[in-house]
Amino acid sequence: MARHSLWPKGLTGRVILVLVLAVLFQFLAGSVLIRTGEMHIQRQDLGRRVAEQVLIAERIITAADRSDRSRLLKSLSTIHTKLELVEGSPEIGPGIDAEAREIANAIFEFEPALTNYELRLSLETGSFLNLERQVIGAIEIDEDTWIGFTTQERVADWRLLLETSIRVGLIAVLILGSAAVLVRTLSAPLRRLSENAQLIGTSGRIFFDDTTGPEELREVSRALNAMQERLEGVIDQRTQALLAVGHDLRTPLARLRLRVDGIEDGADRSAAREDIDQMTRMLQELLEFFETGESQLDREPTELSSLCQMIAEAFDDLGADVRFEGPDRLVIDAVHDHLARAIENLVDNAIKYGGDATIMLATDPDWAIVSVEDNGPGIPASQFARVMHPFERSDAARSGRHPGMGLGLSIARNVAEAHGGRLELANRTGGGLRATLTFPKK
Repeated sequence: MARHSLWPKGLTGRVILVLVLAVLFQFLAGSVLIRTGEMHIQRQDLGRRVAEQVLIAERIITAADRSDRSRLLKSLSTIHTKLELVEGSPEIGPGIDAEAREIANAIFEFEPALTNYELRLSLETGSFLNLERQVIGAIEIDEDTWIGFTTQERVADWRLLLETSIRVGLIAVLILGSAAVLVRTLSAPLRRLSENAQLIGTSGRIFFDDTTGPEELREVSRALNAMQERLEGVIDQRTQALLAVGHDLRTPLARLRLRVDGIEDGADRSAAREDIDQMTRMLQELLEFFETGESQLDREPTELSSLCQMIAEAFDDLGADVRFEGPDRLVIDAVHDHLARAIENLVDNAIKYGGDATIMLATDPDWAIVSVEDNGPGIPASQFARVMHPFERSDAARSGRHPGMGLGLSIARNVAEAHGGRLELANRTGGGLRATLTFPKK
């Protein structure tokens, strides 16, 4: 069972995820801190207003007749605080609740004169589900005479918390969005570097821009450019050495062919000629392999339909069963000789192992597609990747009936990749193999 990780694979995704977690933590912490500060300010302000109103009421009530006290207290009530005269013991219990201690401290701090009176204070909720609380209290101004007060303003107004959360959340979203854009902008050179690095060895030399981006990426770009120069030097030296050896071997082979003519025995002479011909073909195949890997050659408009038709007719003149199917005209930019060599190799393989070949040419808006099909035994799908490697041959090819070095498919793949295309193999449903070359039109 596949395990799915929430940790992104890409650097950009990981940085953004870390930013999301950091912003989420900042959002929660900020909401708590801001709400705590707001509640402190609210309770301080509430305590001061209660103290001011109660002290004024105490002085007025103390100086008034007992019969007018209740009426006067009601007239002193405001939209913020309701006042009432309580004769006897008030309903609120004695003492100050722990949660109301901050409000009591604010009352005594703002009006120290109230410390001479007994104060009862509590925070009560309207119902179990209603978490908004109001201050209920009483202060004894005379024996068994109390001024009761109830605040109309809620102490823990969850609308304030919601507003705070929305404000902090909007800021967090803006920060996260800006950070995500910056991360993608900063990681763009790294993405380009990764994309270009994957192209090394598949086409011409890839130039890595070492003049822009962070210094670390410029150092990597310079290192990759230097690495390509070293690799190109090593490959060029190897290729030139092998090409020189290959060309030099042609002269002794030609002299050997002349000497073979002096062999009197006809059977021995024929066998020697076959061996020399095989060596010549293998040498030519090896030289072609190195030549077709060069991607810097100049390309020119190549009429692909005519080329495929000419190849089919050339093999047909040699007695092979080769057919061509495709449009009358299709032009692409290519190295003509290399393109012809790739198609010829595929046709030659089809004739060797399938007895016949069909060259089919198709096109779409961006690509030209050349397919060569045969009616042979095909190749096991597990061997597709291996047989396209240099000097690798299928099990049927290694039987000895078809001598060669195993470079035909490698040459075709080199040509395709040097042109920015690809070579793909597939077994046909009715039997046989289909080798498909895909080339960009431009």
